[in-house]
Amino acid sequence: MKRNTVKVQPKVSVIVPIYGVEKYLHQCVDSILAQTLKDIEIILVDDGSKDKCPQIIDEYANKDKRIVAVHQPNGGYGRAVNHGIELATGEYMGIVEPDDWIEPDMYETLYKHAKQYDVDVVKGPYNDYFDNPRVYRKLCDHAHNICPEHNPFNIYEYPMPLQHHASIWTGLYRLKFIKDNGIQVLEKNKGRYADQNWRYETLMLAKNIYWENQPFYNYRLTNENASSFKKNNPDDVFDIYEELYKFLKKHPQEFEQIKEHLYIEIYRHMFWNLSRVDQKYSQYCLNRIHNVFNEMDVDIVKKSKFFSEDEKKMFIKLSDKNYAMKVALKKLQDNIFSIKKSSSRRHKILTVLGIKFKWKNADDYTNKYSMKLLFFFPLFSLVQINGRRIYKIFGIPVLKKRKMANGITTKYYLLGLPLLKVSRKDY
Repeated sequence: MKRNTVKVQPKVSVIVPIYGVEKYLHQCVDSILAQTLKDIEIILVDDGSKDKCPQIIDEYANKDKRIVAVHQPNGGYGRAVNHGIELATGEYMGIVEPDDWIEPDMYETLYKHAKQYDVDVVKGPYNDYFDNPRVYRKLCDHAHNICPEHNPFNIYEYPMPLQHHASIWTGLYRLKFIKDNGIQVLEKNKGRYADQNWRYETLMLAKNIYWENQPFYNYRLTNENASSFKKNNPDDVFDIYEELYKFLKKHPQEFEQIKEHLYIEIYRHMFWNLSRVDQKYSQYCLNRIHNVFNEMDVDIVKKSKFFSEDEKKMFIKLSDKNYAMKVALKKLQDNIFSIKKSSSRRHKILTVLGIKFKWKNADDYTNKYSMKLLFFFPLFSLVQINGRRIYKIFGIPVLKKRKMANGITTKYYLLGLPLLKVSRKDY
């Protein structure tokens, strides 16, 4: 670590956790150096980067005495931020992610509010920033009317910030408040999505908060190496809520006051995660969502004004105590007879008695093994009768009934028994 000598306590310590972002790092650090508030400490934490980031931050430290260059073995986002907090000496602290950048007057404005109203936390909105294929910015969807303007408040009076993006990097935090309460970024799973825990701990423990409606932070959404683009880590989001619940159970009275807001945030985050991960993890995620929803108070959800009617129906379905049995029966049914699109959506997959057949369309069988099965065994067949495609299992027709209602729903029957229900979304 290289620390330059600072004679007086800086007003703000800015912590930048850095890993593999040489493409964006100059823009980030330059925006911090350009702050109109000059009395700041900038802690650049290299989290074992394998690109040119270590050299870049050393070059900055050699040019500006306000910069602290830190090098550590790769421990993840959480360890990097926490290391920065351990070293910070400022009156307040902020976090800037290394692929983002900030407006020149960000910390001067936030610090002025913090001092004027003597608050533990100053928060605000941000700009979504895109630079591929074209460069543009747009204001996030919760910039206004979620908190009182020009008046300090606590999160139990105005809990709406708990429903929106954690955006912990838009904030300014009193460093003594952070250290006295032992608040840290979760280091589990290298801190991926750990901003949720930081958000709840800081806002719930803060005696007072100030909301600034002007956005100063530019949040880049086009970095393909960002954790939100990863598809093979389905557990991360579930793990952070398990850790969050440990904190909430230590504060039962406060937990009761924010449950409704926590529930809608969890619901939407869970389904965002479901859309993010690889399709092969879908059922696994749904099973874990069931476990999470099953621990929540269904009456709060039913009465909530924040859940839509469709969201309430989905919540009730997934929190059903018989959900596991229904999934097992559906899996058994799918193994008897099912028609689905492949994960690539280029083929259809037909399953008959546990044997899978793949084809591009009904007349183009592409799997040679399936062709041999079809040729040698009367297990399954597909015939054309009066222009209609008829599936047969052991020579017995599978009857199909189609219903048009807000889409197409098709039901398949064998000897009068329902085999499968397929909606348009399966195709």
